[in-house]
Amino acid sequence: MSNWSDEETDQPLLADHRNYYKMEKWSRDGQRIVEIVFAGSSLDKARRIFERMVKHRPRIRLTIRQRARVLDEWPRSPIGSTGAIS
Repeated sequence: MSNWSDEETDQPLLADHRNYYKMEKWSRDGQRIVEIVFAGSSLDKARRIFERMVKHRPRIRLTIRQRARVLDEWPRSPIGSTGAIS
């Protein structure tokens, strides 16, 4: 039996169905998702990967989302524009 707290997937629909956290890489213009970098039940793991990628590639566009709710994004938006939680 798998441990629910450590589950991950590479399937975006399954991630939404299970209410997982998704870290997404966006196109340069911010219009589409290029890649789902992480999808899993651990917000801490998503944040660690997010911080590592931002440090390594500061011009990258990333979001951490749980379904439609944006928890964090890079580059950071002014407070209140997306509802992102820092």
